Amino acid sequence: MNLKSLTQSLLIATTLSVGITVSACSAEPLNITESIEQNDPKQTYELGLAYYEGDSVPEDDDKAFELFQAAADQGYAPAEYYLGLMYYDGLGAEKDYQKAFAWMQKAANQGHADAQFSLGIMYGSGVGIDQNYQEAMKWYSLSADNIESNSASVDAQNNIGTMYYFGRGVPQSYLKAFEWYTKAASKNSEMAQLNIGGLYENGYGVPQDYDKAFEWYKKAADQGNQEASNRIGKLVMDNKIDDEGIIIYSTEDTGLTLGDIEQNLTD
Repeated sequence: MNLKSLTQSLLIATTLSVGITVSACSAEPLNITESIEQNDPKQTYELGLAYYEGDSVPEDDDKAFELFQAAADQGYAPAEYYLGLMYYDGLGAEKDYQKAFAWMQKAANQGHADAQFSLGIMYGSGVGIDQNYQEAMKWYSLSADNIESNSASVDAQNNIGTMYYFGRGVPQSYLKAFEWYTKAASKNSEMAQLNIGGLYENGYGVPQDYDKAFEWYKKAADQGNQEASNRIGKLVMDNKIDDEGIIIYSTEDTGLTLGDIEQNLTD
């Protein structure tokens, strides 16, 4: 369900938040036939969601797909979105990116923030549709402005920052990247926190400041972001920051802790 992360080399990259977002709510199990016969798309969708998640009923992708299809055929946006997810992942049906895109587009056109974000991902990556950064920006922007969304809008804000960072679909601007990352970071996005740290570490759009880079990396690392931990380790090993009082972070490249490395240097 995740698309490949986009990064640059030498640990200076910003990372694009990727992955088709899944947001869910609980549903009370109902009889499938009864639900469909009642012609209530919301109720049909909720039952499909229960089977999709295995919530109060056994997880069953085939039943979930059937129910999402029934609700989506009535134009119910959340069901259209989930039907797109199932085609995207090949759950309950053969994987089909074109059909995934088509159903996501139906939901996105009704203002579904997760679907709008997903279209941005698909346009940006060229999955199910020809790659088009301008269209990716359009859908990220719509998702970011969708005040009814909590998860997708934050990821969209981070991704807009990354589009400005690389100059994809918009004029390249580290300053604009910083502005959008800050919006997402204010809502506790670990990816945006990581990206702001990268801007400070390299002096892109902001004055170079290793201490501020560390502060932002730590925010992301405290949420379990391994790349942020790695970058903290590199700052310490490159003598860019004072390591006194810093929590020992693992380094992915060596498999050692900073304490291990420092001990080896003094032996």
